[in-house]
Amino acid sequence: MMNFKIYPSLVKRSRLAGAAAALVVLFTSGHGLSSAETVDRIIAVINDSVITQSELNAAAAIASDRLSPEEKKDAQKMAGLKAGILDTIIEQKLVKQASDKAGIEVSEKEIDNAVEEVKRQNSMPQEAFLLALAQNGLTLREYREQVKEQIRQVKFIDKEFRSRITVPDDEIKDYYKQNIDEFTGPASFRIRLIFLSGGNAKRQLAKFNMVKEGLARGMDFAALAREYSDSPTSEAGGDLGYVKPGEIDKELEALAWKLKPGEVGKPVFKTDGIHILKVEDSMRPEAMPLEQVRDRIHEKIFKRIMDARFAFWLKEVKKYAHIVIRL
Repeated sequence: MMNFKIYPSLVKRSRLAGAAAALVVLFTSGHGLSSAETVDRIIAVINDSVITQSELNAAAAIASDRLSPEEKKDAQKMAGLKAGILDTIIEQKLVKQASDKAGIEVSEKEIDNAVEEVKRQNSMPQEAFLLALAQNGLTLREYREQVKEQIRQVKFIDKEFRSRITVPDDEIKDYYKQNIDEFTGPASFRIRLIFLSGGNAKRQLAKFNMVKEGLARGMDFAALAREYSDSPTSEAGGDLGYVKPGEIDKELEALAWKLKPGEVGKPVFKTDGIHILKVEDSMRPEAMPLEQVRDRIHEKIFKRIMDARFAFWLKEVKKYAHIVIRL
């Protein structure tokens, strides 16, 4: 079975993103339902819509792909998984019914664009794309209907929620001030390194003594690196440029944090050789300007409001919907 992502740029816009990707278009993980497959018993009724056992099983199979073999054997965990998925499908049905009532339309062009986006994002030519559909029991027409429904639901959520949300500038500024660390980059150091390879112990010791003596006499670190270092950066005087946390060996990084600009650390003896480090300069963390992160903050606040309003809407819709569970 071919496995490829469906619609990453569209479904991320709503709380139903994961559900839409995993449940509306079931074939993405190789568990598609053939149109000719026999539909078994009804396990839930949501107003004038139904959910079948096979629909729930297929969705659960997709979700269980992410579980370990041990978790799949846990009956309680699997029961909880199915219960959560059933609730998600119910929510999808309610959104579909609401979009039907709102008269949301989807053009053929929108479907064409969405299908082309999926092929582009998965680097799939038309032949491979059709093969993937066939292997998962779907015709192109069936797939396009699923895509159409997904677009329609997202358009409904956009219309009912996104278009009515505004984020005041004061909220953006307050978020920036209260979460300044989120927009502060890590410290960085400009480092020079003399590396003495451990390939030949006698040669290594001789070079180490020469470097040690040179440093004691106040010789230029860069000149010593050019003369004695076995590092690829020796011709540049051992200059590694500015490095950030996680970019060099942990032990050398810890040493760099202890040094002030211009200081040379004690030799670090490791299995591959001897490392002698000098911090030339340091750049302390600085927060990015508000204008540089304004859009990012806006999106965070917007999503928080969107999620809250959509959750409230779902709660109210469920309250007045006719929902019968027959598990």
